[in-house]
Amino acid sequence: MNSQNLAEEHYSKADVQKEIADFCAGRWVAAHCINEKGELIFRRYFKGKPLAIRGENDVPKILKKLGFQVRTLYATANKYCSINQAEDVSTFSNIVRCTPTWDIDGTLSNWRETITAAKEIVKFLESEGVKNSVYVKWSGNGCHIHIHEEALSEAALSRAHPLDLAYAIVEYVNINVLPNISENLNLGNVRVENRMDAGRVFTCPLSLHRQLDVVCICMKPNELDGFSLKWIQPDSFRHNVKWREFTRGEADKLALKAYETVGGYLTSIKAGKREKTKGLDQLINDWLQKT
Repeated sequence: MNSQNLAEEHYSKADVQKEIADFCAGRWVAAHCINEKGELIFRRYFKGKPLAIRGENDVPKILKKLGFQVRTLYATANKYCSINQAEDVSTFSNIVRCTPTWDIDGTLSNWRETITAAKEIVKFLESEGVKNSVYVKWSGNGCHIHIHEEALSEAALSRAHPLDLAYAIVEYVNINVLPNISENLNLGNVRVENRMDAGRVFTCPLSLHRQLDVVCICMKPNELDGFSLKWIQPDSFRHNVKWREFTRGEADKLALKAYETVGGYLTSIKAGKREKTKGLDQLINDWLQKT
């Protein structure tokens, strides 16, 4: 089966459409599409409006809209109050929640080392009281660790911008965990980075990878020891729908402690620690080059 036939068959499945739609609700969507030359083209807009998926019926609509050439679907870490116009996704005040996410980059050949790094981050999160709201997503060559955005209560969100809190959580955990990973664990070329920023996107659950014929699957932390590459095969993938689970307020204490300790995304810009001039297109393209 060629790449495009695989994509068309995969995205026609009802369970795939449901998982993608549920995850994308409130998020700005992006897609890698294959043009007539077989090249990957990154799309985030259609007729000047940001791509969005609000329900299951929107998944086949977006596939048709983009010419059925979609290979991979992405969504932002940010969730927005509205996604109707271009200015909606470039306005910080329109962001209502943000999903704290760790990027663990590796390769399929060193997947065991990637899982080891993921387990270290999960262990630290559990020590900070964040357990029920954590899920792990194998995205292709590596994995993402997410804290469900609803694990932050309205009380916590009233203290700082959602992106600030998400950035702070990831940075704080990295500061505490990465020294142990680099000093005591032989993980080769596995990298853990904080890429939380205004244009951050990541692969949707049950999307195909843009180059590899594998599926992006979710698992809960207690499944990490049993993970194998068999779980990501398009014809027999194993995916845990419990990525939806969360405990409201579970991440509040960690978020506020992290924010007070390292500051947030917006404060890091003011301090000159991050690029000020990069637009959202460049931020996303930078990330895609690393995945």
